Amino acid sequence: MNVLILGGTTFFGRHLARIMTERDHTVSLFTRGRAAYDDTLACTRYVGDRDGDLGALPRVGWDAVVDTSGYVPAVVAASCAHLASAERYVFTSSISVYDPSGEIVGDGLAPYVPRVADLPDDAPENYGPSKRRSEDVVRAVFDDRAIVVRPGLLVGPHDPTNRFTYWADRFAEGGEIAIPGPPKRYVQCIDIRDAAAFVIRLLEHDRSGTYDLSGKPQTTTMGELAKVARATFESDTRLTWIDEPFLEAHGFSGWMDLPLWIGPSHGLPGFMNTNVDRALDHGLTLRPFAQTLADTHAWSQQHGPVMPSENIAGITRERERDLLAAWHSR
Repeated sequence: MNVLILGGTTFFGRHLARIMTERDHTVSLFTRGRAAYDDTLACTRYVGDRDGDLGALPRVGWDAVVDTSGYVPAVVAASCAHLASAERYVFTSSISVYDPSGEIVGDGLAPYVPRVADLPDDAPENYGPSKRRSEDVVRAVFDDRAIVVRPGLLVGPHDPTNRFTYWADRFAEGGEIAIPGPPKRYVQCIDIRDAAAFVIRLLEHDRSGTYDLSGKPQTTTMGELAKVARATFESDTRLTWIDEPFLEAHGFSGWMDLPLWIGPSHGLPGFMNTNVDRALDHGLTLRPFAQTLADTHAWSQQHGPVMPSENIAGITRERERDLLAAWHSR
């Protein structure tokens, strides 16, 4: 296939490009030229800005377009119009389209989160609704040539957010580790390489439709993940499970301060509880957590953070020590 990736230098697109070239597909990338480019990839590169500067991008000749970066409906509409002759169009949406106040999300089992009317489409509060409206834009142009994937938490090497890397690095370091309790709390994520391989499978098998992508729901607990991490890194770790109300009372926020956790005050039971049956039925495969942990830490040790520290998840060791001291003296 002759494949165009809109965005392809940072995380999802990077892995898509690598796996596609390994499978002998011809890959081109369309980016703004701001992020570091992996020059080991045998890809053609077009530089421009999809928000009004598509001139450098050929309109025809694409067997497939994979849109990893769009979420503003008007911008996605412009890209779809420019590339309307493509045989297939994959739009990377998000499970953020769902309202997580229900018990489970995904595969039509949850309502969509409503748009905040007085905020623009590119406002953070409208990320999910804008993704959902962008899906409709893609379907309107490509109909049964459209593939929509809705990933949950994507993790693994080259993750710019640190939302999983924090735990891989922390367990590898060892010592006393502060972990949001309880140990039986379920976690859900998917290795970026598994998500990329699945998208490529959909294209190679001429599929269409909508697929939610994550790990199996209600399968892995934080306690089990911690056990796997300790075994993977063989580090001298001491686990201290800290109650969620205590964390919130001491100013710790979920998702960013302590990844893979969101505080109970948010009232989001559908968080990290996504139904992925359709993707599994269509060939999604999931690698063991041990492999993702080991590979993520190895990449992190070699490359370090790829975003400014104020924009990545996790807490400093000093803040963790303060938290542990407060917990032990409660």
